[in-house]
Amino acid sequence: MNTDSIRATILDDRTKGIPGGTMPFALADIALKGWNVLREDLPLPLMVLKRSALDHNAAVFGAYLKDNNLSLAPHGKTTMAPQIFAEQLANGAWGITAATANQVQVMRAYGVQRIILANQLVGRANTLAIAHQINADPTFDFLCFIDSVAQLENMAGHLGETRLDHPIRFLIEVGVPGGRTGVRNAAEAVALSNAIASADPEKFRFAGLATFEGVAPGLDKSTQPVAELADTMLDIARALPKAHYAGLTEFVLSGGGSSYFDIIADRFTTLTLDVPVRVLLRSGCYVTNDSGGYRDAQDAARHDPHRHWKSELKPALEAWSYVQSLPEPGLAFLTMGKRDIPYDAGLPKPFKLYRPGVGFLDVGQCEIFATNDQHAYVRLGPGADWQVGDMIASGISHPCTAFDKWRFLPVVNDEYDVIDGVLTFF
Repeated sequence: MNTDSIRATILDDRTKGIPGGTMPFALADIALKGWNVLREDLPLPLMVLKRSALDHNAAVFGAYLKDNNLSLAPHGKTTMAPQIFAEQLANGAWGITAATANQVQVMRAYGVQRIILANQLVGRANTLAIAHQINADPTFDFLCFIDSVAQLENMAGHLGETRLDHPIRFLIEVGVPGGRTGVRNAAEAVALSNAIASADPEKFRFAGLATFEGVAPGLDKSTQPVAELADTMLDIARALPKAHYAGLTEFVLSGGGSSYFDIIADRFTTLTLDVPVRVLLRSGCYVTNDSGGYRDAQDAARHDPHRHWKSELKPALEAWSYVQSLPEPGLAFLTMGKRDIPYDAGLPKPFKLYRPGVGFLDVGQCEIFATNDQHAYVRLGPGADWQVGDMIASGISHPCTAFDKWRFLPVVNDEYDVIDGVLTFF
């Protein structure tokens, strides 16, 4: 990958997070500014990335993959930050996963050579955009999900007489009744596999199976739906005609979000076929983890004697804001809201208070219980001796909807010096 053009991007005070009055500068020179978050050099609200946590998570997850003979194509929609994609690939990722054709275009613009579209490719503009990318680079490896003959016909119709330098590789997606996309049983998977085998081999090739277990109904009660879906995947893999994968160099078996990847890995690694099997996880949120849903899911895994994930990932995202108002006893307002922080999978949790001129103090008992566009409502309890102007760090839940609110995120060290910056492309 080549992210030089990103680092050459000129920033100025029109960019959220850049101090007012800052003259235009290249992102590559941001460390030369000597900025420090705690010194109030940057305006709040501000979403920051902790460098030490990013490095910790890369090392921990990388070791897990190596120890369990797993491959990773992290979901790029989490960050949509090519600089982070480059780090993930440098750390051994097999490819990067996208959710839309537009995301594929962003990834290709910075040189990602293998992309898995973990979604159905449908529609003229989307299909032709992928064809353009394939024909522009003979080394570009593209795989996408497919779950119906209708989708296959839609793609074939839009390609028409367009020739492809090399074929699109299909992963038949397997879903569950009441769930999201995907075939629902082995019979549907075999029928679709037959259709792919009968299609133009210059355009389409079968490559394996894929699923996403994180939306299986019933996960609010137990992890059993994940195990059942994984077992269904194995049954389907064994039911497929051997002729459909006999000529492959490998059979791709993919699943694993950021909550139940260990359950998927445990079962998928038991599959043996007449060709090598690549067990491919698509976990994306591991890179930053969070202080909410993903942290809770991994805590649950560590405390479950039947699951082998026992490592700990650190939250790399912190949302900093000011206490702007204390209008009533027990009620405070922060200078951040829906435009700045995720709220779809739980509200942020204040965990750190810094008082300029004083230092770090106990944040006390506090809870964000509502947000408006630019305000966070906080209920204060015992020990929460907040003042207007205090700086509050909050942990977030769901990185995917944190990154998409920021074009620019400063990267900081443990002293909150700004040592780098990341740009997003949503």
